[in-house]
Amino acid sequence: MNNLDQIPDAEERLRALDPATSFIVQAPAGSGKTGLLIQRYLRLLTCVDNPEEIIAITFTRKAAAEMRERILTALQTVETKSTELLNESNPFQRLTFELANAALRRDQQCGWQILENPARLRIQTIDSLCASFTQQMPVMSKFGSQPETVEDALQLYNQAALATIDLLNGDELVAKDIEHLFEYLGNDTDRIVRLLVEMLA
Repeated sequence: MNNLDQIPDAEERLRALDPATSFIVQAPAGSGKTGLLIQRYLRLLTCVDNPEEIIAITFTRKAAAEMRERILTALQTVETKSTELLNESNPFQRLTFELANAALRRDQQCGWQILENPARLRIQTIDSLCASFTQQMPVMSKFGSQPETVEDALQLYNQAALATIDLLNGDELVAKDIEHLFEYLGNDTDRIVRLLVEMLA
């Protein structure tokens, strides 16, 4: 791990790879947060009995797919010994290669065959993680059938806004708050619905 001193926060990055501790990583765009998550994921693969024990969640399918692809690429680089792709002077790449090498050794030791079964890497969106929980607990989740995830929830936001306004007619504690909202916005129902929809979005 020579030349890591070239990275200003190298010590913090190395500490974030410790599987015995938890971290919140805050950094601007383009600073290498995803790369650090990939390194941590590879490090975690070296100390679990099954890869499914690790769950990485993201907000978008695109981000989940990118993370999965980068982990698989790191493992494939080790397996095919494609070290020509490795920039020896780049400490980040070298560390990723070392972590991937250790993860692949663990894969071979345990017979996971991750490269042949990439679905064993649980990298998913928050929505798909929640859906998997409801599938596992159909009675507790109280869903008659598996709920769907929608890309455009505008219609649902509109229904929720109207349902909120309907609480004005009930004995709900929230009715008084809705009454104040109507007073403040001059009883303009359309504006209130629009504002609630925008807030939900």
